[in-house]
Amino acid sequence: MISRAVVAFAAAVAAASPAEMREVRIASEGTETEITVVVGGPATPRHMMLTNPPRLLLDLQGVNRGLARRHYDRIDRGGVIGIRSTQFRPETVRLIFDLDRETAYRVTADSGAVRVTFRNPGPPFSPWSTTDVRSASGPLPVVQETEPRISVVYDSASMLDVLAGFSEFADISVVPNGEVASVIVRGIDIRDQPWDVALNAILSAQNLGWHRTDGGIIVVDWMENLQARDQLLSETRVIRINYARADSVAETLRHLATPNRGQVVSFAGSNTVIVTDAPSVVARMDTIIAALDRRLPQVAIEAKIVFVDRTDVQQLGIVYDLKERAGDFVEQGINDVIPAPDPNSPPQLVDVDGDGTVDQGFVQRTNETLVSLGGTAVAALANANDRPIGPALQILTAVAFGEFSLFSFLEALESQQLSDVQAAPSIRVVDHAHARIQVGERTPIRVLERGAQTESARVNVDFEDTGIILDVVPHVTNNNQIRLELMAERSGLKLGLSDVGFVFEKQIGETTLLLDDGETAVIGGLTLSEVSRSRSGIPGLMNLPLIGSLFRSTKENEVKQDLIILVTPHIIHRQPDGR
Repeated sequence: MISRAVVAFAAAVAAASPAEMREVRIASEGTETEITVVVGGPATPRHMMLTNPPRLLLDLQGVNRGLARRHYDRIDRGGVIGIRSTQFRPETVRLIFDLDRETAYRVTADSGAVRVTFRNPGPPFSPWSTTDVRSASGPLPVVQETEPRISVVYDSASMLDVLAGFSEFADISVVPNGEVASVIVRGIDIRDQPWDVALNAILSAQNLGWHRTDGGIIVVDWMENLQARDQLLSETRVIRINYARADSVAETLRHLATPNRGQVVSFAGSNTVIVTDAPSVVARMDTIIAALDRRLPQVAIEAKIVFVDRTDVQQLGIVYDLKERAGDFVEQGINDVIPAPDPNSPPQLVDVDGDGTVDQGFVQRTNETLVSLGGTAVAALANANDRPIGPALQILTAVAFGEFSLFSFLEALESQQLSDVQAAPSIRVVDHAHARIQVGERTPIRVLERGAQTESARVNVDFEDTGIILDVVPHVTNNNQIRLELMAERSGLKLGLSDVGFVFEKQIGETTLLLDDGETAVIGGLTLSEVSRSRSGIPGLMNLPLIGSLFRSTKENEVKQDLIILVTPHIIHRQPDGR
């Protein structure tokens, strides 16, 4: 027997209204954001774009506000930050959409919905709705907070009377299990809640549940009966995958399938997933696929690898030539010892005997110490092993010591070598995918089997990739930033062999970084400077002040290498025309 039952409509529900706002949805449609306002009848929209801060104002004439909340904050998707709603005038609802930027938009309306469409300023996103999906340990329908709100109090009531009251209030058909009539509802006090939320709470407290048939009839039964019914039913659905790979989606869904019953098969020919399981499980999988199978943004990555190699060489040396001024045949003997490199070349004119006259003969530059004796005459060339190779400057001086002449050759060389290598690899890749670009060669390497010591040992061939190599995996975040897992390499085969094989020179930068769209970052920088100096000469004399440089040779070699790696990612947005 019912001791007390109170049923009341919330103030937001007006039965005489021509239309009621039921739901607001935000979804990603290709490169656009679509806002759908679901109403229960025709509505006339009026709209404008406000600035500072950017807001889209949408008035719906002929509509009553039916949303459960006035404010929806932290939506943060598709350019929409939040939503506010109010009953601006009788039968006029005002919606204010807080946006992250001003944008061009278009508004369309039909008998059941008003749609606002504009370009999505960020990556694709999962749908958002004011509808709240809830479940009570069983296959329950989607619970909408936009349903009429109810307040009920039950002290001692039959479940049949409770269901009859909800059926009358919500204008729905309810069919209870025969044993439900014996259930008595006590101590229930629900204030201002959507009717389906209130019904879920009452049934769950009694270990009851419900499911909605295709015709819209609500069937109330014990929870275990509903679960057994769900296990007995089976549904097969073919789901087309648009952007993801069917095999990867199927691998994920197999973890959600019912053990020993559910089946998930992928068909690569049409990129399709075939699901067979309980209807509730299939419906859940369909929802998950809608979230997984979405268009991913593409990222264009531009890298620049700069390698500069500078080598400076400075050499200074002095060579001494001593000979007897009257020993003509001895000088001729030195000329024989030092033949010209090319007998067909024209003769060089030199003063061989030091008497001031030019003699004719072939002379070749040498780095060897020479002594030639002929009777009482002598001629010698000393300190030649430290001569600069290919000197750019040669100065000849002569000093007479009685019957001998001392010639000194001052030779100097300074050279600079610059090698500037700049590579700018660029690659385009889908979000979360791995990309690799290489400009170079593959060097074959002969590898003997381990422990081989004989000629009959088996030989394998390995290949080493060299050149300019860029490996990258981009990840686009929800706030339009890019996280890069990147490896950039410049490598090459060094001339000559080591005692164990080839020697490869490599410069590698490997890192993970977070960048804004179009931001350039230096991910690697290396400066190597190597200086070598050497001095050789006559002991004691080479260290004399002022004149010590006449008795020594100096060499200085300086090598500088600079390596800089820069990277710039760009998110590629599709234009409304599909480009």
